[in-house]
Amino acid sequence: MILRQWLGSGARAVGLGILGVMLAAGCSPEPPGKAEKRSKKQEKNGEAALVDWAPVPRALLANDAAELARALGQLSPALASRGTAPDIAVIVLDTVRADHLGMYGYGRDTSPRLDAWAEGARVYTRAYADGPWTLPSHASMFTGLPARLHAARSLDLGDPRKGAPLDLAFETVPERLRAAGYATIGIAGNRAFLDPAYQLDQGFDVWLCNNLEQDTRGVAYTAADRVAPLARAVGVREERPTFLFLNFMDAHTPYKARRGYVKDPAKLVKKVIPGNKGFRKVATALMRGKPIDPGYIATWVEAYDSELRFLDEHVGALLAALGEFEYVFVLADHGEYLGEHALVEHAKDVYEPVIHVPFLAKGPGYPPGRDERMIQTHDLAWMVLEAAGLPVPAEMERTAELAVSELHYTLKKDLGNADYGDRFNRVRRAYVSGAHKLIAGSDGHEERYDLALDPGEDRPSASLPALFDGLDARWTAARPERPVVPANGSPAEPPDEQLRALGYVE
Repeated sequence: MILRQWLGSGARAVGLGILGVMLAAGCSPEPPGKAEKRSKKQEKNGEAALVDWAPVPRALLANDAAELARALGQLSPALASRGTAPDIAVIVLDTVRADHLGMYGYGRDTSPRLDAWAEGARVYTRAYADGPWTLPSHASMFTGLPARLHAARSLDLGDPRKGAPLDLAFETVPERLRAAGYATIGIAGNRAFLDPAYQLDQGFDVWLCNNLEQDTRGVAYTAADRVAPLARAVGVREERPTFLFLNFMDAHTPYKARRGYVKDPAKLVKKVIPGNKGFRKVATALMRGKPIDPGYIATWVEAYDSELRFLDEHVGALLAALGEFEYVFVLADHGEYLGEHALVEHAKDVYEPVIHVPFLAKGPGYPPGRDERMIQTHDLAWMVLEAAGLPVPAEMERTAELAVSELHYTLKKDLGNADYGDRFNRVRRAYVSGAHKLIAGSDGHEERYDLALDPGEDRPSASLPALFDGLDARWTAARPERPVVPANGSPAEPPDEQLRALGYVE
């Protein structure tokens, strides 16, 4: 009953995939009397799960403003006149999956402001992340390369690090922009893998991340209601063109079921909201193939969607204030599993919920409308350079008819978890062309899907077009894998407490 109610509310985009998981696990509808009692209990539980989100404390706002002023005050003077170089903004919506936004067909009203802005933008409907988590995907944005060619990624159990940093040998997009006279300013809500230890801040004059004070409202990231005011305060420079990079972390676990942003509190089971004590036990059971209560999956969807509404409010207002920027790009680094394929959170595998992402562009050369061409997060690099009127290096890849997303193993907390055995101890690549998809990897196992007929990837297909014959061997042979930066050449990683607060460490 709860599942039917939930699917009827407009979450059909993920409902069929989740339904398959639950049916395979042996879940069945509850008797009417039991369902009614459960509904009353859950309504009470759901109200208790709501978080009263306070405005940003004035002291915190003042500290943010002071840190920004200090950083901007250290900008070097312009080397030449500003000329006609355009101001460019990039907004990354960390952990936002495409199929939970209205512009991509979702019906639960999670993104009204973004949807309105998208009416005047180029909306890429077939956009894919180069990797299903933060580090490789952001590195691809800044280098224009697929993950195997920049090697900023997760590592096997033989390497104690949580992730390999981006090699300083790369000349990143911000470095190229700065060399051309741009003021390069980054504000990152993700205080874990956008920490300078992972060297994604290369080329930024200003990088506000862990140098901002920790939020006092119970979140381990810098929330949207702090990032957005900082971005508005940056504005554009009179003396130099501006490249503004923003990362919004609010859709990432742990979820905050903020009062006023949860559409149906009765669907919330407080104990299993990611970040609460009961979540990990249920998530472990699901990933071990055990049946779980369908109400728990409904809880994850409701809580995740509430985070999207909070994000939409602040990013939508910010977009309205960025009118001085000639180019604005909005995209996600990866999505999120909400029970599909017996998975939660992200990384872990290369199915659609984590690699199909939103990607929008507004500015000269990007007429409003929907664009069905394949595009990936690494394409942002050449798009930004072209917008700035700068040459695009030949080594930067441009997606044509094939998108590739690659995952090395997964995050250490899952890779080293005995409950999952060797499930994640492999390299996986997803190849998508049109409606066809191949998943291949180091364990020799392949999965083939027709996404037009089976968008939930529940029924493997026996055949794919000739393009996919021997594709994994051909694609990898043409791109020899770059070695990771060795451990003795890496900066110290953020402390485990910092990563644990965002769910990266158990």
